[in-house]
Amino acid sequence: MFINKIYQWVLRKDPLITFDTRLELYDSLPHPVFANKAMPEWFKKIKPTVEKKELVEAGTVKRCIPVLDAVTQGFIIPLWADLQIKVYKAYDFKNAKGEVVYTSGSLHPEDLLGTMPEDINHTLVSYKEKKDLGICFTMSEFDLNGDEGILMDGHAWDQVGDLCDLKKFKFGQVLQKLINPWIIKTSKGYSIQIKNPSNNWSNEIALIEAVVDSDTYYNNINFPFVWTGKEIGEFVIPRGTPIIHIIPFKRKKYKMKVQLQNHNQLIKTNNILSTKFYDRYKSLFWHKRSK
Repeated sequence: MFINKIYQWVLRKDPLITFDTRLELYDSLPHPVFANKAMPEWFKKIKPTVEKKELVEAGTVKRCIPVLDAVTQGFIIPLWADLQIKVYKAYDFKNAKGEVVYTSGSLHPEDLLGTMPEDINHTLVSYKEKKDLGICFTMSEFDLNGDEGILMDGHAWDQVGDLCDLKKFKFGQVLQKLINPWIIKTSKGYSIQIKNPSNNWSNEIALIEAVVDSDTYYNNINFPFVWTGKEIGEFVIPRGTPIIHIIPFKRKKYKMKVQLQNHNQLIKTNNILSTKFYDRYKSLFWHKRSK
């Protein structure tokens, strides 16, 4: 029995996740990384203690292990190309007779005055702002051995429908889709959760989160998203920005029970916590994550 256990331990392998891409792209893309290598900038820069406070009361979120675990578990896929977002007002442009002959969105409508847009046989002499705002997303395209490789596409709103709360955002019904250049593969029995990077609010992209059985589904998984911003202007999310958080997990069936709390166990836990001034959860209850 003992020899058998030793044999099983020797043969045991850590679960593996792979990110596969095309040969033409392998050296051109920023590669996925462990999440602890792409923590939110604000979290990396914040100090563990507040200045001019007693050590017992000075701890910041930097010393909160549950938050640290949230931002460091799993893997981050960086944005593979610059993403440009233009949010603009729409305008009706009129000719010399005061007739509306052209409607367009623009950040600088005055630049169109005196011009004659293509297929419009009128010179634009004035404009009036419309109530609606417009939005435009732009990413470059890959050259895949002479074939076009798009990086993003539209996504039909009716696939989520008017009951979806995304509509509360100004452009929540303008669904877009990042075309993922990576195929994600996990060990047998493991799936992945696809989510927004934990505690990272550095841009105004909101993903539609998902779970995929990546041990059997060998295919590109694309990422629908919406723009949650409100301001008018031109914005660029740079290549390399942490954009997708991948968390592998082992598929298991769980039981659930709803019951009254264990008062004695709660008192015991709080008594144990009270024996230390700081780093209480970390030093008394937390389990170090293995890499």
